[in-house]
Amino acid sequence: MKVMNKIKSVLFFCTANICRSVAAEYIAKWLKETTYKEELKDVTFDSAGLYRYNEYSYEETGNYLKRKGIDLTDFKTKKITSELVEKHDLILGFEKNRHVRKLLRRFKTVKDLDKKTFLLLDFAGDSYNNREIEDPLNYPPEKYKETMEKIENGVVKTIENIIKINQT
Repeated sequence: MKVMNKIKSVLFFCTANICRSVAAEYIAKWLKETTYKEELKDVTFDSAGLYRYNEYSYEETGNYLKRKGIDLTDFKTKKITSELVEKHDLILGFEKNRHVRKLLRRFKTVKDLDKKTFLLLDFAGDSYNNREIEDPLNYPPEKYKETMEKIENGVVKTIENIIKINQT
């Protein structure tokens, strides 16, 4: 991965902004409030979906976050726009074909979009063989939890990378 300029804003995105991107955004915000207050004081986190189907997150996502003590009551889904893509320094999706490639095609006029858009687990440098995180919607509870844990691990490693980049 090429060394980037300082990262001040991160956008997580997925298909509909009801499961994966919501979890990533709120886990990142929680880590900023609890573990990395000083290191992330100037970094913001947001999420959006390529499409907008519902107004609120999927119930299982809310339940997973609630068990960690993360409050999701203020969340409302949103659809990704060119303004969102332009404003963020780092954009992270979960699937190469369904997210990253679609985003790059849809917003091809946004300057340097390809230099700031990655799969979450690629940017995190995670050791998973499969770096894609499939949509857990309608997964059985144990598989859903496993997917959320994979997202959480990716967010933690991503934040560690952001801190390193911002310290240079």
